[in-house]
Amino acid sequence: MSADQLAIAVTFLTGRYHGAEWPPSPARLYQALVAGVMTGGYRTLFPKIEPALRWLEQQQAPSILASSSHELAPYRIAVPNNDLDRAGLEWAAGRQANPAEYRTMKAIQSRTVDDEGPHVIYQWRASAPEIETWTEVLRKAARCLHTFGWGIDMAFADVIYPEPQSLGDRFIPSEPGSVDLNIPIAGTLEDLQASYQRFLVRTSGKGVDTHTRPSMFDTKGYSIEGERRRPLVRFRLLDADAEKPQSIPWAHCMRVAAWVRHAAADALTTLGWSQDEIASYIQGHTADGDKSRRVSYVPLPNISGPYPDGRIRRVIIVEPAAEPGNAARALQRVLSGRVLTNDADEPAACLMPVDDFGGFEPYVGSQASHTWRSVTPVVLHGFNVQRRGVIDVAKTEKLLLRAFEMAGYPVNTIARLSFQAGPLWRGTGHSAAMLVPQHLAKYPRVHVEVTFKTSVEGPILAGIGRHYGIGVFARTNR
Repeated sequence: MSADQLAIAVTFLTGRYHGAEWPPSPARLYQALVAGVMTGGYRTLFPKIEPALRWLEQQQAPSILASSSHELAPYRIAVPNNDLDRAGLEWAAGRQANPAEYRTMKAIQSRTVDDEGPHVIYQWRASAPEIETWTEVLRKAARCLHTFGWGIDMAFADVIYPEPQSLGDRFIPSEPGSVDLNIPIAGTLEDLQASYQRFLVRTSGKGVDTHTRPSMFDTKGYSIEGERRRPLVRFRLLDADAEKPQSIPWAHCMRVAAWVRHAAADALTTLGWSQDEIASYIQGHTADGDKSRRVSYVPLPNISGPYPDGRIRRVIIVEPAAEPGNAARALQRVLSGRVLTNDADEPAACLMPVDDFGGFEPYVGSQASHTWRSVTPVVLHGFNVQRRGVIDVAKTEKLLLRAFEMAGYPVNTIARLSFQAGPLWRGTGHSAAMLVPQHLAKYPRVHVEVTFKTSVEGPILAGIGRHYGIGVFARTNR
């Protein structure tokens, strides 16, 4: 740790973390510090630690050093449904009731962290007098921390001086970011205290008050230092009434992309964007211009979690890496809750924004990977067969290398690749089964596994159908 930084390091005692985001957000650390200080006999320390907590909540977003982590296989458990009053009403009426039946299934997705720790380090820039004033006070607060993530994520924290060099990535605040993390702001401490008081009196004769969660946080984009970033926005698909999850068959990527592209153009028109910019950059009508400077609309088939059936339940909108993210920010705002219409101008789905990376993790997020496999096939920009219809392997590889180069991955970044017609992921289909726009129908398409020489972060899109979500890759954790 340099002389102008104050750092808090956290170690997971079991090597497991169950929180939704990685790395854990600064707001999650702040909540864990407050919870630790307010537990049992540690409460006596609160008057001394409170000024340090108030100072900390007013600081700029910290940088975060995080060790590498890996998602474990998801599973589900049955948990009480907070519905035992139904059983009570049945008993009061003299009827039989079994409280064990009032349960719901809860999905659990944990991750394991590498090394012995510390696993996450939060670093705030501060002046020398501030560091001298608050270091020992915050050390007392850090040593009160007992869990970090869920209540089962036992952890230990401390204020540290030396900076370990073995941690994986440094996440720095950036706009746009690859992951959005909550950060504390002035007033967070009072909000946490008020939330706790609401929790204590949540049950009354009128029922249960579920409004007990804190809300005084800001959200900040974070990216891995030194890595290339593409501005993007994430949505879930609901039905047209925004009541139930919506899913679309794997082969219909181009149709979902067209629905979203049409909605984006309409929404940005209402914001006053120029028609030329909408036509070229948003809709991709680039007759003679730079065809790489355009927004990509990428439906994401479901290949992880409890339902790896290949159906489309999520969508991302991606800008080129060189762009400042103006379109992504605008579309995040104006497309939230918007109803998508199909070719017959009928309601087809509704876009809902998301706060976490659940379901998006194989495609985007903070995890990089060497090896990626196509979920939807890559459309080649040329023909790869010999005279008698036999696939020319050398020509196919050449076309694939060209496809990755056009997508921003030069030949010298690729260690090896392979291709096949059959699917590479559960729930997905044969490359020929993917529907493509008419102008791409004549070109061959193949499923591809590519290994880069260094770890690469998603989204990875390749081929001449990549702006429609045809040629989207998912990481393999290899």
